[in-house]
Amino acid sequence: MAAAPQGVHELIEHLIETPADRGLIRTDPESLFDRFGIPADVRQTLRTGSRDDLHRLGIHPNLVIKWLIWSGRPTMPFFAIDYYFARR
Repeated sequence: MAAAPQGVHELIEHLIETPADRGLIRTDPESLFDRFGIPADVRQTLRTGSRDDLHRLGIHPNLVIKWLIWSGRPTMPFFAIDYYFARR
């Protein structure tokens, strides 16, 4: 796996330790990106990328999940629970 882009792991680790800043992911991500020196070519993937897109950047899987949860994006494909029960 490739190494994560500059500042990405530090940014997410900061958010683990500083929950009050997590809201910035949705309201002002650029301020976080600037603070941690996130490269310009990575920012769009952080804003809208899927779990697989983020993993391809070399972001640790545990940090990918945290990032997606805090940014309000699903961490895995949704399926209705009745799908499971309907097959039994």
